[in-house]
Amino acid sequence: MSNQNLYREFKQFGDKMKTIAILTLIGLIGSILGYFTIIGTLISIVMTIIIIIYFLLIIGPLKRAGRMLDYNQDLLGFPLKFILGTIIRAIGLVFFQIGLALIFIVLFITIGPIEFFAVSLIIFFIGVGLILIGSILRYLAWGGLENFFGSNAQLFPSGIAYESKSGANLCKIGCIIDMFIFIPFIGDILRIFGYFKLASLENLTGAPAQSASQSSQPVSAPAGTQSLTQSLNYCPNCGADVSTGARFCPSCGAEID
Repeated sequence: MSNQNLYREFKQFGDKMKTIAILTLIGLIGSILGYFTIIGTLISIVMTIIIIIYFLLIIGPLKRAGRMLDYNQDLLGFPLKFILGTIIRAIGLVFFQIGLALIFIVLFITIGPIEFFAVSLIIFFIGVGLILIGSILRYLAWGGLENFFGSNAQLFPSGIAYESKSGANLCKIGCIIDMFIFIPFIGDILRIFGYFKLASLENLTGAPAQSASQSSQPVSAPAGTQSLTQSLNYCPNCGADVSTGARFCPSCGAEID
């Protein structure tokens, strides 16, 4: 594994997360404006499409980094869980909104047959179920990423490792809030903060720190230094002072060469 290559993959990931954070912020503003003007809705839709494209672009860096780190499953499992969860949740939102609109029409605009109302409820609850399933998959994806940064913090500067783990945690909490369906803006706000924290990875420089699991190897003293230490009046074993010419250390009993 090339340490420089590993950092390059995470830098690409961080750079794209920064762009995703900005796009999500614009999309959130568009969603709010969508309550008042069609332009806001169009902005939100366009931003959503671009965000999905950017998330597809981070699959490559994460997979390459995962393979470099002995096929780390937290990294390799993120793309599938997140993309699949996002697609399922998007389909669920469509069913949910259609079902909600039909229920509103039946109850407040025109009173239709009971069968029509039942179909509306079925569509509505299918949407709710798909939203929950998609949100759970996205939760698992962000949870795996949080676990990665927590378990492998020694690979990164301490500040970046903490920010990245915190960012993944905020995104995970956002997925929990998504399950409540009617307060999506709060989840989006948490994700924006989380994305910006994950964007700290773009500041990586140099090479990764040595893994905590790797033990330091003792450095051999130069031959010249070894010959010098033999003439000093102290025990080479415990460091205690000994008299010149003594053969044994009075402290530990080791033989003096």
